[in-house]
Amino acid sequence: MEHCELIPGKGIRHAGTDIFFDTQRSVLRTALGYKPGGESMWEDEDDYSRDGEDWLRLRFLDGKLRDIEVLGGTLAYDGMELKNTDIRTLRDVLHNVGLVVEDETEWLSDGRDCIDLQIVVATGDDVGEPGGDRIEWVITSADFKVEDA
Repeated sequence: MEHCELIPGKGIRHAGTDIFFDTQRSVLRTALGYKPGGESMWEDEDDYSRDGEDWLRLRFLDGKLRDIEVLGGTLAYDGMELKNTDIRTLRDVLHNVGLVVEDETEWLSDGRDCIDLQIVVATGDDVGEPGGDRIEWVITSADFKVEDA
């Protein structure tokens, strides 16, 4: 199972590789061992899989990383699991450290914002997929900015 660490506002880290916003696509493809011919729907996306399971989708604009979608494996922040869990547990864990998962998203069409971590999480129920309240995906984006009060 693939494991990533969230670095809010910057991206994620996987097996010693920084997958940070504005990194060139060619650099990430080399670092992550990209294999062409995947099932990416769009030319600006790279999908990565292990053992037949998609675990990561990267989206680019002008050759630079803009969006990171964690589809499988684990994604943690400060020891707290964000992906391989259910929404109730995620809300409780984040609440215990003063972070909130909203009921809706302002950044995307599906999911729920966690503004402090600059992520959107979606359950199977949120996106019409099997899995119920399990987290289906977590997205972070260079465009998810926290406004200063």
